Amino acid sequence: MRWRVLAMAAGTEARRTLAYRLDFWVQAAVVFAIELGLAWLVWTAVYREAGVETIGGLSQRGALLYYVVVILVAKLVRGPDLSDSGVSNDVYEGGLTRFLLYPTPYGPVKYALHVGALFPALVQLVLFGAAFPLLLDVPDATVDAGSLARGAVSVAVANLLHFLIAFCLHCVAFWAENVWSLVVGFRLIGGLLGGILLPLAAWPAAWRPLVDALPFRHLFGTPVETLLGRRGTATWALDLLVALAWCAGFALLGRLVFARGRLRYTGPGI
Repeated sequence: MRWRVLAMAAGTEARRTLAYRLDFWVQAAVVFAIELGLAWLVWTAVYREAGVETIGGLSQRGALLYYVVVILVAKLVRGPDLSDSGVSNDVYEGGLTRFLLYPTPYGPVKYALHVGALFPALVQLVLFGAAFPLLLDVPDATVDAGSLARGAVSVAVANLLHFLIAFCLHCVAFWAENVWSLVVGFRLIGGLLGGILLPLAAWPAAWRPLVDALPFRHLFGTPVETLLGRRGTATWALDLLVALAWCAGFALLGRLVFARGRLRYTGPGI
């Protein structure tokens, strides 16, 4: 019964996100083109000014391929960022009350809604993924069925990890009147240390131990490198175990913080 409730919640949220078709196509085509265009302009200038053929082992064509993939993967990993239907909104508006009456715990229901909201991002990945073969003829990418399968698993785990981190941040709403700055800070730090703003391979060697020790690389950089065939099976398996360990840690933290914060919840909202 519980799984049926979660499936129904995910399906309802997927249909809701596709209700506004104009917004979907704007997000799918216009926003993607702008993000990719900015990345192309920036990195073209970087390679030209540096006067080198590779940076961090990436050629200019390889860097472009990386950004095509990371932009699409980031949409799947982040989803709606819990900004529209997060814990904080439920606390501030009093909407948490109805979830407490559900036969399924709050966290799984919210994640089911989160997964349902990913459907447009999945459609975008499929649509623009057809352009990948035009960019795959680069020496620093080896895409095959194995790398795609491993990458799909990494993306799924990355999405769960992102949700759990954001869930913990939103639970601060039980004690604070605004968590927007925390969510924005997480987005910026995650983008920088996770491999969106700067590929993991391009980080200076002195900073790599810090980047590797933090959970952010498992959100974007590692899944993208796995999809592009830049991480072997053994390395991928180790990365996956580490990412799952981070998931377990943040899941426990989120459960503890939510249970403690719920004792302060009064229901009327603000």
